[in-house]
Amino acid sequence: MAEILKEADQKVTRYLPVKNREALIRKVIRKICQEEGVEEKEVGLGGQARRVTSVRVKVAWELNREYGIPMAEIARHVGVCTSAIANALRKMERK
Repeated sequence: MAEILKEADQKVTRYLPVKNREALIRKVIRKICQEEGVEEKEVGLGGQARRVTSVRVKVAWELNREYGIPMAEIARHVGVCTSAIANALRKMERK
């Protein structure tokens, strides 16, 4: 039980105040787009090209799992609906 609480405390310290989220989201999108060779504007257009979808999944995973950014907020920034982000995260968890 103590181990679970300790892990929860560590996750909470990674959560950001709302005012810092916007900059973090842009930074993560920029970083992953550069790594994958995708234009940032492509990510927000909602297209289904495999390389763009791959970037969205990586962005969603990092923002949600590492920083606790809500799925709805991520979805707004990457041009898809919240359920698409939820599905992508579920698929990543299975891998």
